[in-house]
Amino acid sequence: MWSILRFAARAAMWRTTPDPPLVGLSVLVGWTLVLALVRLAIQLADALPSPVFAPYGLNALVAWLVIALVVAAFFVEPKQRATVLSAMAALSVLTEVALSTFRIAFAHLLSSSEPGAALFSFFPALNTPWFATLAEFGLSVSFFLAPAVSWIGGMFAIIRSVQPEVSLRRLKNSRFFGTVIALWAALFVAKGLVPHAPVFAGPTFDIRSANAWEYIHAKYLAPKPPPEIAATGTVPGGHAQEALLRAEVARLVPQQKGSTDIYAIGVAGWSDLDVFVKEIDGAFEAIAQILPIRDRTIRLVNSPETVESDPHASRRNFAAAVHAVAQVMDRDEDVLLLVMSSHGTAAGFSLQLPGGTTQVLTPHEVKAVLDEEGIKNRIVIVSACFSGAFVAPLANEDTIVLTAADEKSTSFGCVAGRDWTYFGDAFFRQGLHRGTDFQHAFDHARVLIRSWEMMDRLPPSNPLAHFGSALVEKLEPVMEATARGSR
Repeated sequence: MWSILRFAARAAMWRTTPDPPLVGLSVLVGWTLVLALVRLAIQLADALPSPVFAPYGLNALVAWLVIALVVAAFFVEPKQRATVLSAMAALSVLTEVALSTFRIAFAHLLSSSEPGAALFSFFPALNTPWFATLAEFGLSVSFFLAPAVSWIGGMFAIIRSVQPEVSLRRLKNSRFFGTVIALWAALFVAKGLVPHAPVFAGPTFDIRSANAWEYIHAKYLAPKPPPEIAATGTVPGGHAQEALLRAEVARLVPQQKGSTDIYAIGVAGWSDLDVFVKEIDGAFEAIAQILPIRDRTIRLVNSPETVESDPHASRRNFAAAVHAVAQVMDRDEDVLLLVMSSHGTAAGFSLQLPGGTTQVLTPHEVKAVLDEEGIKNRIVIVSACFSGAFVAPLANEDTIVLTAADEKSTSFGCVAGRDWTYFGDAFFRQGLHRGTDFQHAFDHARVLIRSWEMMDRLPPSNPLAHFGSALVEKLEPVMEATARGSR
């Protein structure tokens, strides 16, 4: 192992090694594992302070290492194969560590205003948008070319070492330099064909920039939203529904003056699938670990099994439930949590009542109902296809909005026999737990969902979020009290 490290270190400086060590398969496996661990460590460092583990990223890392070794093996003579491939892995370790160190140091330098201020004081003409754009482009090119040139030179030094008949004097006529270029090009193409994703991702990670496949799909192949589902039929059981809703409201615990109380409305929208009802119930259980919502919840459920016990999830009942909660809560002090789970369309959130009646609850209708009731602080979580359409109308400093998809994408998992959709599983079941908050849970869920989608070969749903700073600050002491068990 150490002899290969010295061999690779000299090659990194484009220097040959006389009589390089000949190693076997065990050393090759060892250096491959070292390279994998180094890449894991770099990804973890980049994802700090809130790294999220993505299982698909681990699969992609292993797949890429295996593919890289197989591709490189075709360019090396069999008797030297283990030695050259081991040195290639060690050279990659040195290159990636050096590049990451430089990148982190450069980012730290840019984070300080003093270097930039000093530069612009001497050259004020540089303090312009065009210079910033030019500098960004130059850095992007440098971060691509520098490791490529360094690696190509190092690999040529490795091949010259194991085949000393290759000399610089014969460089122009030698096929070996062309072999190294071809090897780099083959690895570059192979890497582009593997749908990479990091093993550890940070809060700012965007899967659409992770690899060529994700970028192309997001840019050119994203599905178009389906047409709006037209409302059909009539809403049955008017008087019975009013009684059921009054019973739900009567169970609400009164607001406590001087404290921030959380009231919640759950909407399970589609009667033909019980996964939405299960998700709402599971969501309330999960949220109760971080916010005090027990005895302050209303369920609006479309299910043939609860026709006699639960108020329907209809547009009318939604407005009535919000109005009723607004009468109980302190509209300036307390918070309304709205959790919605159903199918979705480009027009909004789909409602299918028992008996087949369908309606659409639009983002602007939800906003209008909340605004008309004067509810200032609100958390809106929408688990549905195309639910990203709810973000823009509702986003402000006093609102948190979380959606299972963007406004142009479908979400997944809304099928019979499941207890959760993909979003519900990742966010409510696996993301939320005592001591966490909505933002960390969402960051975790976003990476986990894309891992599942990639493993199932599904297009990205691209969950969206908006975190109003005033509401985030308001919720912090409430969540801390709940974590201590004092609420």
